[in-house]
Amino acid sequence: MTLHPIAKERLITFSRLMRFNIHDNSYCTLVKSSQGGNICCLAQQRRVFEMCKTKGTRFSGTCHAGVWECVYPLWDGEEMIGFISVGGYTSPEKQARVKDAACRLGGDKEAFAHAYGALRRERPSEKRLDTLLFPLCHMLELAYRKEEKGVEESLITQILRYVRGHYAEPLTSEALCAQFHCSRSQLSHRFKAEVGVGFREYLLALRLSHAKRLLKYSALTVTEISFAVGFNDANYFSNVFKHREGLSPLAYRRRTKGRTP
Repeated sequence: MTLHPIAKERLITFSRLMRFNIHDNSYCTLVKSSQGGNICCLAQQRRVFEMCKTKGTRFSGTCHAGVWECVYPLWDGEEMIGFISVGGYTSPEKQARVKDAACRLGGDKEAFAHAYGALRRERPSEKRLDTLLFPLCHMLELAYRKEEKGVEESLITQILRYVRGHYAEPLTSEALCAQFHCSRSQLSHRFKAEVGVGFREYLLALRLSHAKRLLKYSALTVTEISFAVGFNDANYFSNVFKHREGLSPLAYRRRTKGRTP
């Protein structure tokens, strides 16, 4: 299950709900390991959001890479504020999308097929999902209404959303300042005050977090992973990883490979 707030993202950016903002399974991690795959998934989220506004209530379907999902919109009165996605299931009638995704994203077909085969096959019934999800949606909507009343989205919240969507690109504080029309001093002070760490530290931690998922759940080489998460030097990536984690990327893979996501 993943939570995707659109209008009021600040609520999970600085909370324990942040870990529910990404599909943590081997197949989705593999799809997103390329910049093209990450862009496709972000575009899919935008389409789902528009479908939520049109349909108004729970609906299900298959994503661009062949994963079945059931979506529950979140509302604040008449305003759409996001959605909950229950996914990670195979879609036998859409398995052709797995090969298509591998070809389109330049991935290994066998690796894609193997990771897809590890997804759950038996989907939960609509009755069971409704029993669990409708109360959760109601509680989240109440929490949003209470916590976000009168609070506008901050500059740093906008920057965080942008960074999470473009972390694999050569991001710099100068580029962000130009993108969001602020000074380096303003970015530095406000980022540290609201996030608790500096921009470079946050970006590094984000890239290493994605690298760890790829090491655990994908068959990509260390060099491929280093480029997939935004490092332009595999040796530098390995050194940074070992300094932060206490062991090399390959040692980390050997220790964690095969664990249930």
